[in-house]
Amino acid sequence: MKTTGALIVWALVCGLVAGVLLDMVTFLVARYGPQFGHWSFRGNGALAVPFGFGPAILAGAWVALVLRYRGFPGWLRRGLITLLIGAAFLVLSVFFLYLTDVDVMLLIVGWMIVAPVVAGFIRRPAQATPSGAAVGHVGAGVGFPVAMALAFYASGSVLAPGS
Repeated sequence: MKTTGALIVWALVCGLVAGVLLDMVTFLVARYGPQFGHWSFRGNGALAVPFGFGPAILAGAWVALVLRYRGFPGWLRRGLITLLIGAAFLVLSVFFLYLTDVDVMLLIVGWMIVAPVVAGFIRRPAQATPSGAAVGHVGAGVGFPVAMALAFYASGSVLAPGS
């Protein structure tokens, strides 16, 4: 029970930090973001940050939790790699939008859904480490996005993107 509570608290703290950082990056992009010819990240274009990078963060967190529950020793590193792949999808979708005027941001949402499912089917290592109860991992998996969304909303009232 002690590790379950610690895992959930840790996920909540990480979610709060992620939400605040997501708001700060959205603010910076809305105010100073790049622009390419007829298309710009400034103003409403900054919505690409929470709607693109937010799902990438969730994919990384959920993959890390799935792999941790299944006993993978490198679960954190693999979660970060998953986040970076989601960020690469965001960058690629921005270039694709600029070149073709076709929005493919749904790839990132698909990545957020597919990556944790795939992580659930990866073959477990021969010497899996004990990881704790499923309740703690599910609680952390639910608590992280809730904390991230609440922190994004609360920090947006202090440092509103576009203000």
